[in-house]
Amino acid sequence: MKICFVGCGNIAQAIIDGLLKSGIATSNIACVERNEKRAKLLRAQCLQIIELEKISLIDFNLIILAVKPKDALSAEKNIFKLAPNATILTVVAGISIKKYSQPDAIIRAMPNTACAFRKGITGIYAKDQNCTAFKNAVSLFRKVGHVLELKSENEMHRFTSIIGSGQAFLYQVLNIYLQELEKILPNQETDIKLIFEDFVGSLGDAFSQEQNFESLINKIKSPGGTTQAGLESLEMNGLSKILLEAFEAAEDRSMKISNEQ
Repeated sequence: MKICFVGCGNIAQAIIDGLLKSGIATSNIACVERNEKRAKLLRAQCLQIIELEKISLIDFNLIILAVKPKDALSAEKNIFKLAPNATILTVVAGISIKKYSQPDAIIRAMPNTACAFRKGITGIYAKDQNCTAFKNAVSLFRKVGHVLELKSENEMHRFTSIIGSGQAFLYQVLNIYLQELEKILPNQETDIKLIFEDFVGSLGDAFSQEQNFESLINKIKSPGGTTQAGLESLEMNGLSKILLEAFEAAEDRSMKISNEQ
């Protein structure tokens, strides 16, 4: 499968990193990237940088649109002018398929940056989910993690808030933990990083053995103990409400971006 990335920002780079780790040949990936700093990094990965004007010279199975939302619609039109028979897989947040000039030739996906480690979660939707291009797209994202085939494009807004933005919310919580750890171990940056990596990794390990958060919490806390006190503080301060409102805010923004285009 030959693919071309138009725009190679954070999410595109995460997908590329995961694909290379999956064993896909660099000769099967091309990139359109005008930012010279990013282009240099891509060349360092032995990837081919091409001009958009030459996109029709290679028979790509998928062209992955990964530009900023404000540039997506014009970029899509330019691609179809140059390669009328192309299939575009867009990973641009917030823009519905119907907004593009050729919606029948558009596949929409919302991956997250965990694709870089082949642990991504990607929501994907197209009008025709039986076509070869859609199956190619699903196969592509399975190389970098899990794929959820959405029945309705409207589901993409909620998926974006929970999976796309949700990682950042968890990072924000973990950052607070890291800052507190640094207070305990001042001037021990190397030790802190190793301790923190093991701490975060242990959360996944524990969940793989006991896939019930209430049970995991009960293994840590004891009645009247320190953990119980902390949990009660979180409940009193409305942690669940705060996170749910963050998901809702991200979902609302996704819908507004869609309406603004």
